[in-house]
Amino acid sequence: MARYFFDVRNGKPPLHDDEGAEFDSVDAAVQAAARSAAEIGTNRLAKGDTSHVVIEVRDEQNQRVCTVTASMRIERHGPSQQGPHSWSA
Repeated sequence: MARYFFDVRNGKPPLHDDEGAEFDSVDAAVQAAARSAAEIGTNRLAKGDTSHVVIEVRDEQNQRVCTVTASMRIERHGPSQQGPHSWSA
């Protein structure tokens, strides 16, 4: 098993992963990064935050193996019944 590190950028100071996690393959690490980005994006969307989430996956040699970007956008059409920050988590 190889260790991969997920560095997260989501509109806040970047989170540098110093611990990492072990995966059977690079594909498994990429899938985990995609699930994590989707989860972070979904949680942020529920709070009205539609900015994108970027997870960079590094291997044990500190080489970037992939970048996962998740973005969500809400487009309202017609008159709005509520203000832009009327979300509840």
